[in-house]
Amino acid sequence: MFTQLAPMVRTCEKVVITLAMQGDTMSVVVVPVVKNPADAALTMPLALSATPEELDAGFAEVVRGTTESRKSLAEQAEATNSILDAAKASQSNKATKALTKANSSESSNASDDSSEEDGDEKPVAQAATDATAPAVASTGTDLSLLI
Repeated sequence: MFTQLAPMVRTCEKVVITLAMQGDTMSVVVVPVVKNPADAALTMPLALSATPEELDAGFAEVVRGTTESRKSLAEQAEATNSILDAAKASQSNKATKALTKANSSESSNASDDSSEEDGDEKPVAQAATDATAPAVASTGTDLSLLI
């Protein structure tokens, strides 16, 4: 029985086994203790109730199957976490590039503004005059002309 429990114990901090009898039925609860599990299902206990003879016959196989399932689940959780970490890094790189691009474009706009301050003023865009367009006040832009 302990050779079947050893793989489970290796994947955990420890394994707690609780035994109780109710009449002729024995209850066995196997609880893997894991700090910071990748998935909460890795800490799910295995609970069995049967006669001692039935437990002798099938307990080792149930523990082996549970251990394999836990291993598979742990591998899947690890793979998922790796994918999520890669996606976070990718998004972080994209955001950094976007910020860098925005900052460089702001810097070039600032240098354009400074050349205009050197006395080389450019006229403000004038609205096209149209006989049907209403008069535009010199302090604003007629938004209807933008449509």
